[in-house]
Amino acid sequence: MEFMSATSGERLDKFLAGKAQEFSRSQWQRMIQSGAVLINGQGVTKPGFKLRVGDRIVILKENLETPKKEFVLEAEPDITLEIVYEDTDIVVVNKPAGLLVHPTLKQPQHTLVNALIARYPKLVGVGENPLRPGIVHRLDKDTSGLLVVAKNQSAFSFLKNQFLERAVTKKYLALVHGVPARKTGNIEYPIRPSKDNRLKKVAIKKDEILKKKSTRLAKTRYRVLKTAGDTFALLEVTPLTGRTHQIRVHLSSIGHPIVGDRLYGLKSQTYADKNADQRGRFLVQRQFLHAFYLKFIAPSGTPLALEAELPDELKKILISLGVPDREAGVNISN
Repeated sequence: MEFMSATSGERLDKFLAGKAQEFSRSQWQRMIQSGAVLINGQGVTKPGFKLRVGDRIVILKENLETPKKEFVLEAEPDITLEIVYEDTDIVVVNKPAGLLVHPTLKQPQHTLVNALIARYPKLVGVGENPLRPGIVHRLDKDTSGLLVVAKNQSAFSFLKNQFLERAVTKKYLALVHGVPARKTGNIEYPIRPSKDNRLKKVAIKKDEILKKKSTRLAKTRYRVLKTAGDTFALLEVTPLTGRTHQIRVHLSSIGHPIVGDRLYGLKSQTYADKNADQRGRFLVQRQFLHAFYLKFIAPSGTPLALEAELPDELKKILISLGVPDREAGVNISN
C-alpha cells in the first residue's frame, strides 16, 4: 500500500484514514506507532507527523491490523426532505432538529445523508469523505435550518472554496438565558477541545493559550432582537468563523447560554425550563438554535440569499414568552 501527499501540513493519521478508510483513524494511530509506516524510506512513529507535498508514504503489510467492517451507505427514502432551493448543481434543505447530518459508526442510518442519497443517487462519491457525500458544511444534530449540499464534484469544490474564504453569510436565531448588556457585540474568544469532555469545546480567555495547536481563533457577532423581561433574549447570531459548536460555546462563555442546550446550557436546566414557568410553561425538547439565513454564490454564478422560518415548536416558545404570533417568524430580524 503506497500513497503520495499532494498537500503540506496534514497529519499523517488523518491522511491515511482518508485514503484507506477500511481502517479507522484510531487503528492508523496504533499502526503508525507500531512502525507500519515509512515516509520517504524512513520509519515514522508519530501519528501527528505533518506531511509535506511529495512525501511518499509506504505501508508495511506485516504491521497492518484487521480492517474494520466495511461501511455501506444505505438510502432511506422514507425520511422527508424539505427542499428550499435546487438547481443542477446544488440543493438547499431545511434540516429539522434531531436529524444527524451524516452517518457515523455509532449511527449508520437515519441521517440527512441517507435521505439525500435516496433522492439523489449520483451524490454518492461527491466530496472528500464517502460518509459525507456532497456535504460542504454541517449543523449540529439538534440545530435546525438551512444547509447547502453539492450534487457534483465541481460544485463541491466551488462551494468549499467560498466557505474557506468566509464568503458565505450564515445567520441564526438563538434564544438565550438573560439579556446581554450590549444590544450588539462581537465575541472573539478562541476555542479548543475540552480536557474533561471529548464532546465539548471551551472558549479561551487567555492569550497565551493561542500557542497550542488545538486552539482555533473564532469570532461571532450578535444583536438582540427581542427580550422577555430580563429572563430571555432572542438573538440574531452571525458566525464569522466556522468552528465546531462555535455559537453555543461563545454565547455560553459570555453568560448567556442557549435555552435547551444540554451540553453548554445551565447546569440546573432540564427538559422543562424552570425559568419559563413564570411566563407560561413550555417544554424545551431541543436547543433553541435555528440557521434561518444563508447567502452565497451558486456554482452557476447566481447570487442566492435564502431564508427558513422558525419551526413551529420554536415559534410556540416565543409566543409563550409574549412575542406576537406575527413576529415569531424569521422576519423579526428584518
